Amino acid sequence: MKTKYLKSVLLLIFCSIISLQSYAQKKEWKLISYNVYWGMQKDSTENKSKFAAWIKAQDPDIVALQEMNGFTQQNPEFAPKGANPNNLQKFAESYGHPYVFIVREPAPDGSISFPVAITSKYPIVNVTRVVDNASHGFLTAEIEGMHFVVTHFHPFSSEKRGYEIDQILATIKSKPAGEKWLFMGDLNSVSPLDKSAYDDNKLRDFIREDRKKRPHNKNLGKDDELDYTIQQKILDFGFVDALKVTHPQFIASAPTKLFYDQSKFPLRYDYLYVSSNMKNDIVKCEIMKDDFTDYYSDHYPVLLIFKK
Repeated sequence: MKTKYLKSVLLLIFCSIISLQSYAQKKEWKLISYNVYWGMQKDSTENKSKFAAWIKAQDPDIVALQEMNGFTQQNPEFAPKGANPNNLQKFAESYGHPYVFIVREPAPDGSISFPVAITSKYPIVNVTRVVDNASHGFLTAEIEGMHFVVTHFHPFSSEKRGYEIDQILATIKSKPAGEKWLFMGDLNSVSPLDKSAYDDNKLRDFIREDRKKRPHNKNLGKDDELDYTIQQKILDFGFVDALKVTHPQFIASAPTKLFYDQSKFPLRYDYLYVSSNMKNDIVKCEIMKDDFTDYYSDHYPVLLIFKK
């Protein structure tokens, strides 16, 4: 009996060592999600070389971008007449990403659509571009067996954000169960996990005051209070807020030292979620604050390092 017990214990220890070695050997992936402010407006260099240099220095595997105004996938003929668009392909290649997708090309009439985009060191496959019923559109894509959603929710309507999140979650639900998902972007909404940071009502009161100047600002909920329902839907779906795994305390993603027109008080609108089956793969998640990100956008980027 003792011999059998000892063998069982030794087998368990051996399996544990193998499992730990396997985890340690997994590749670390680096993902950055960044609202770059009006097509990187603050970078006046050719092909946005300052942004490219900053991204290259971070050496990410994948970059999710929001507010890519004025960017075309690679073909200038898609740009409005007289416009001088930035080439997303050329831009991404300058920091080592040969694979790129943008949710839509610049509109022929020159209107601003705040498109989202994704770039990668590795092939991007099974891409879907959704622009209907989504204010800035959303992308779904697969990279090395992982599924990505990149979006930018409506900036001034809690109701429209509700439709957007329902559409995205329904899209994910329609796919086979058990897949690994990463969901990111500027979601223009507050999380119940940050509720204590907003209990002073400064953000709520700012929105109420701003509404007097901009009646289209309908960012509060039906009770004229901060609306936590958008983020609650994401959490109830089973997604894990990656930042909260490594930083339980509140960390704002806006405003930067540049400015932010939706609040002068700290808030978090930029998120990076992973499906529950990826929670143990998270190595680090943080809001990236440095001399560059302080001034080149009104949002700070979010970094996720995870193992696969």
